[in-house]
Amino acid sequence: MGLIKPDKRAYIKLVFLIVVLIIVIISGIKTAPWLFEHAKNPEYTRQYLAGFGNESFFVFILIQMIQVIIVIIPVDLLNICSGFVFGMPLGFVLSYLGLMLGSVIVFYISRFLGYDFVCRLISKEKIEKISGMLNSTKGTVGLFIFCCIPFISKAIIMYIAGLTPVKASRLFLIYGISRIPGTLIWVSIGANAYEKDMWGLGITIAFMLILFVVVYFLGRFYTKKEKIQS
Repeated sequence: MGLIKPDKRAYIKLVFLIVVLIIVIISGIKTAPWLFEHAKNPEYTRQYLAGFGNESFFVFILIQMIQVIIVIIPVDLLNICSGFVFGMPLGFVLSYLGLMLGSVIVFYISRFLGYDFVCRLISKEKIEKISGMLNSTKGTVGLFIFCCIPFISKAIIMYIAGLTPVKASRLFLIYGISRIPGTLIWVSIGANAYEKDMWGLGITIAFMLILFVVVYFLGRFYTKKEKIQS
């Protein structure tokens, strides 16, 4: 099947997409140092957020959302910071809300501005293949494994998924479930660090190691299974 020539509206959306990407990059360059310094110094962040009073919850959620959208600072750093500042379970709730809201925004920005153009440049067969992979068991396992890898930005998944016809509700469900283990662990580390709870910190790290081992063998299992099927 030949490629479909993009229409004027598709080109307009592409221009908007480029503008948005430029804004994201510039915002990342401007904001990343501030976010990184706050994430490295949880005590300073605690004092900074305390200045907002009852609005500190919303401020942190907004910071988490911005971090997800600019795809610069790994969200795990802010998760640790959230646990240090708000403790458990509030820190987990705030971190999770922020990263999920930011991820949904990222997905729809990508879909609205980019999908219409991409679907006119890439053949229907290729788009369906990519979508099928994202909707498959293999894609689900791969997404879970990727979300468990520490200190890398996971929002890139949403930017890519938005360019495909993957079913949004299913993607958000799988992505949301995949983010729970890692978020719980990193927020718990921050909370235990603030409380100076060495036993709790040790137990959390033990769970983290168990999670990494499970993810490692899960990845090997599906890789081996794929080779056998091929």
